[in-house]
Amino acid sequence: MKEPTWLNGADIYEIHKEIIAIFGGQSGILNPGLIISSLNKAKNLFHYTESPDLCQLAAVYGYGLIKNHCFLDGNKQVALIAVYTFLAINGFELIAPEQDVIQTFSDLAGTQASQAVAIETFAQWLRQNTHHHH
Repeated sequence: MKEPTWLNGADIYEIHKEIIAIFGGQSGILNPGLIISSLNKAKNLFHYTESPDLCQLAAVYGYGLIKNHCFLDGNKQVALIAVYTFLAINGFELIAPEQDVIQTFSDLAGTQASQAVAIETFAQWLRQNTHHHH
C-alpha cells in the first residue's frame, strides 16, 4: 500500500471549529498533545506494521480522537468527521446508514475493550461499511 494522505492537527482543529459552529457546545482544546499523538499513532502503524489497510489506520484515528477527549465538546463528532475525511481523501467512502454510524461511534466511545480489540473491531466494521472508488 502506498502511503496515504494524512490528516494534520490543523485539519482536526478546523473540523472541531465547524462542529461547534453547527451544533453548539464549548469550543476549546483540552490537550493539543493528544491530538498529535492520535494522528501520529496511525502514521507509526503504517510505517512499522506489516501491511496495515486504510480501514485499520482510520480506526486508529477514530479511537484516538474519541478516547483521548482532546476537546471540551464534540469529541465523537470530530472522530467521525476525521475518519470520514481520511477515508474520502484516500479514495474510500463510508456507506453505512447514518443510524449505524452514530451507534458505532457511540459504542466506540463507551467501549471497555482493550485498545487493540476496540481498534480491530472498529476496523472490521469500517471494512464492511466502506466502498473504494477505483
